[in-house]
Amino acid sequence: MSIDRNQVILDDKIPGPLWENFRYMADFFDPLKIQEIHCIVPNPDRNEVLVFSNEGVFLNEKTASVTLHQYSSAHCLPDYTTFSSVLKDIDHFGKYKLPWACTHFSLFPLEGGMNSLWVNPLMIENIYQKNGRHYLQLITGRKIYIPVQRYYALLRGEIACAILAALRQEAFYFKAQGKRPVDYLNLPKTVFAQSLCKRPLLNQFVTRKGEIYRRYHRARFLHYHERLENEQPLPRWENWQ
Repeated sequence: MSIDRNQVILDDKIPGPLWENFRYMADFFDPLKIQEIHCIVPNPDRNEVLVFSNEGVFLNEKTASVTLHQYSSAHCLPDYTTFSSVLKDIDHFGKYKLPWACTHFSLFPLEGGMNSLWVNPLMIENIYQKNGRHYLQLITGRKIYIPVQRYYALLRGEIACAILAALRQEAFYFKAQGKRPVDYLNLPKTVFAQSLCKRPLLNQFVTRKGEIYRRYHRARFLHYHERLENEQPLPRWENWQ
């Protein structure tokens, strides 16, 4: 069944026939088939999510947080649990609803918990209000109901883009003409991006070059070192069976 992407609004709070249509048309989730995620939308009626991307729509019978973990693990990208703890320690990006990012794109959650709606800020065309409710429109035309006002989504998008820019500044294969975070982003010509480019975190770096990567790799090393210390020692080779 075909779906007019410009006429339907997906709601992660209210189940309905639209969800069944998307479930029918979606492919089974394979993280290696996806290059860049546009958004992850939880099903209000089932323990599953829809993943939207350039490669199509995918269905995963897991929570949003597990889906993100599967994707990052498959592509050898930052682990969200460790990454978010590092961002908390840096203390410039807040303590809650922290984004996930790699050098190619970022995602931010609109709510807390295991099954939040996650959005790629550079894929947002606009966020608007109608009849007292707020909606997010992606560049692709897809429309999604969101549980927060535009201002709060803009704040979360600002943080996600600032971290994306910091990671790109640290990567040798990304070059920019300027010295501001916004110079590393290639912002699309959208209403939402016009608002983003004026935000303070996109006009001045708040971390030193390489700081996020150094902290992340140190945290990962300590995590695995602690696990190794807590494991039982292997038996001597002559006792192997």
